[in-house]
Amino acid sequence: MKENLTMLAQVVYVVIAVMVFSPDVFAQYRTEIDVQEWPAGKVVLTSGDTIYGPLTYHRTQEVVYVHNEEDGTISAFSPVNVEYFVAQEHPSNRPYTFRTLMWDLGRDYSDFKKPTFFEQLNQGPLTLVMRERYVRRDVHYASRLGYYNNPYYYPMGSNYIDQIEELYYVLLPDGEVVTLRNVRRDLHKLFGKKSKQVKKFVKSRKLDYDKPHEMAAIINYFNSL
Repeated sequence: MKENLTMLAQVVYVVIAVMVFSPDVFAQYRTEIDVQEWPAGKVVLTSGDTIYGPLTYHRTQEVVYVHNEEDGTISAFSPVNVEYFVAQEHPSNRPYTFRTLMWDLGRDYSDFKKPTFFEQLNQGPLTLVMRERYVRRDVHYASRLGYYNNPYYYPMGSNYIDQIEELYYVLLPDGEVVTLRNVRRDLHKLFGKKSKQVKKFVKSRKLDYDKPHEMAAIINYFNSL
């Protein structure tokens, strides 16, 4: 069993290496678990300027880098300088939108807020936004969880794997960012009297509360009511 897990980890590592060094094959990829790259994008600054070019986003550091293909320079921006940025895949042109929001870091009853990047998953009265955290697990424990169905980064020769976990929030019309600690429960509190209708929709479509695109579909349905 141990040998099989080691071989599988090595295979996955090779696949990731191909993704990292072959950008023409994969439209967007991660060089590290918290570092994501796209071949095109734009960054809209608080100054009103817009900068175009390939993007590299360091999620933990909260810094987005724009690569100027004409002169080879790289510009770095933190949330305090950015209104939003849009990363784009090629050739599908699928966009990934990230907004700067004022956030209390999830601390209840705190008046302190700081500019923070959130990935925006929909648009409407209730807007679903997302961040990531990274959890290190033992390979054997993760294998029992069915790790092959989840996004992991495998360091070569390691007995551990790093798992990406999505953290969900809802942006209210007044700009408040609500943390969904218990996703299902907290979301339906926001739905209020329309909660029963949404639950029927979720059941009929067999949607999950732990998948970003299905979460967006749930909230979009609520917004349409």
